Amino acid sequence: MGITLDGADTCIMCAFPYYCSALNRTGNLSYYTQCLDYHVIVKDKLEKTAHFLRNEIGAQKAACFTDVGAPVEKKLAVAAGIGIQGKNALVISPLYGTYFFIGYIRTDLDLPTDPPLKGGCANCGMCVKSCPGTALNDGLDALRCASYISQKRGRLTDDEAEILHRSGYVFGCDICQKVCPHNNVSFSPMKEFCVDIKESISLSEIEPLSNKEFLNRYGNRAFSWRGKNVLIRNLNIFK
Repeated sequence: MGITLDGADTCIMCAFPYYCSALNRTGNLSYYTQCLDYHVIVKDKLEKTAHFLRNEIGAQKAACFTDVGAPVEKKLAVAAGIGIQGKNALVISPLYGTYFFIGYIRTDLDLPTDPPLKGGCANCGMCVKSCPGTALNDGLDALRCASYISQKRGRLTDDEAEILHRSGYVFGCDICQKVCPHNNVSFSPMKEFCVDIKESISLSEIEPLSNKEFLNRYGNRAFSWRGKNVLIRNLNIFK
């Protein structure tokens, strides 16, 4: 946890690590989607803290946020000392590398702030060299990121389909994290991210399902938010 200011608000920044021993595995789903939906888990943790701040500390404002704008979240996390900015466009924690979710609470409480961490990315260039879409050659070109491509709606261009095929993932991408030397990290103490793991998904599983059946079965997974048609499109690239 770290604290920083953003305008008139105090931001309590929290890191929720999800790397566990079960991640010594393969699959066509990105690690962060293989567990139950992190949005639900993170929000529950934040809401309990916000409830304490409002009812026990006297905060008039304690609003919870997660995954509402990556650039803002990353900037605030770095400012609060949660981690350093990596060349892979992710925040790198000394304890958990890049394998963590960011959540935070905006409050009106006057709290002491934390300084940014000293040091920086190893600048080894492994993430840049390994990115299947060459999305990291000059900052982040999100439109060439395999994770972004896997989640966009509509028909993919031939170039986008090739990038996705090179990545090996049908939803998300972990390549820039797997090659990062900062990711020789401790396992997460959060058991919520290390149970009910689903490594892969197949056409035979989801193609026969109606949209309602798909959501009933996979609605508690982060990979389900775009619906089954995006996943079917991606899986057909690997046929």
